[in-house]
Amino acid sequence: MRYERSTGLLAHFDLIPNPGVAGVVGTLLRVGRVNEAGRPAHTKRWPARTWERIARSAQERRGQKIPSTEELDDAIDKRIAAGDTEQDATLAVIEDFERSAATVNARTTPLVPASGIIITAAGLLSRDGGPEAIVCYIAIAFAFGGLGYLAAALFTHAGRPTVGVEPTRPDVAFAHERLIQKESKAQKGSVLSFVGFVILLIVII
Repeated sequence: MRYERSTGLLAHFDLIPNPGVAGVVGTLLRVGRVNEAGRPAHTKRWPARTWERIARSAQERRGQKIPSTEELDDAIDKRIAAGDTEQDATLAVIEDFERSAATVNARTTPLVPASGIIITAAGLLSRDGGPEAIVCYIAIAFAFGGLGYLAAALFTHAGRPTVGVEPTRPDVAFAHERLIQKESKAQKGSVLSFVGFVILLIVII
């Protein structure tokens, strides 16, 4: 069967003396599965990979790891098994989240006026016009984006949702999600502001 050998896909028919319709379908399905298994896994696009590297690098420098909700539930169960009440164990986890949120605010707050300084300096340099003004506008855009993320991070509450009421286990999931959002916004804002600062330095130099 020359035609079958030339195509490559139907070369498997040489192993079958008289392949019928069922044999043809079965062979095509086997070949299709082999081709599908041989394809490389789908990789993420470069922006997603870049943000993951930034988040991983920032987390390593920070030395702070946000555990999953399952790990938090296990920690609460261990506290209860050690003799604490469920309210005390839950309150201890919530307070830990609130301290972590305060740490994020302490790191983020100085970057807000720094972004404003970048915007002001780039705006002053752009008054002269010319090709440098376009670069200044790019720096302003990055600094504005960073400022927006930083402000959102500062105003994102990561703690007990209701004041004056004993926290419960659903409140732990709420604080966990909000702290992740707060960290993500702070990291993105700091990176964008830093890029704007680098672009401004290029214009000045």
